Amino acid sequence: LFKETAVKNLCETYDVVVVGAGHAGCEAALACARLGLNTICFTVSCESIAMMPCNPNIGGSSKGHLVREIDALGGEMGKNIDKTFVQMRMLNTSKGPAVYSLRAQADRKKYQMEMKHTLERQPNLYLKQAEIVDIGVENNKITSIETNVGAVYKVKEIILCTGTYLRGKIFIGENSFEGGPDGVFPANKLSKVLEKLNTVSYTHLTLPT
Repeated sequence: LFKETAVKNLCETYDVVVVGAGHAGCEAALACARLGLNTICFTVSCESIAMMPCNPNIGGSSKGHLVREIDALGGEMGKNIDKTFVQMRMLNTSKGPAVYSLRAQADRKKYQMEMKHTLERQPNLYLKQAEIVDIGVENNKITSIETNVGAVYKVKEIILCTGTYLRGKIFIGENSFEGGPDGVFPANKLSKVLEKLNTVSYTHLTLPT
């Protein structure tokens, strides 16, 4: 009874729900909002938006091409690193110009804070700190998502940008245990839901392979 009451009181409706606020989630949420769609982006922690848990850099031989494509489409990654880099250098200069590659080393915390502020200032975009634990389906269509506190959000489209949080594991030698970037626990409940949904083809949701 308590759960049903909570769901009824907390229910909201959005055009697009983005699950995850890493690099992909930030770009997806901004793109949707800038198209005029009422968009909400969920993250397990607002302090982990655009987090760089590994080597904090943008660019390089492979990622550099992707960043330029994002930039050409009006994305934010290239603009954000321009505001927050601590050094920038051209790689592979001892080789031919075909493999020259620009890479910027980021101030990890500044990059994260600047991207978070960009999302917060964007019209049509709302941020929520919550874990998504279930996906609602009616007549073979995705219709809603549910958070770990029982709040249900009705949606038209869902974009999954879960990154390394699905069934994440940490390996130390021969030992392993569940875990994600910066000690955040993996999204095991959502992983089970996606595994179940993957047995049938649904519209309005692209399942990760």
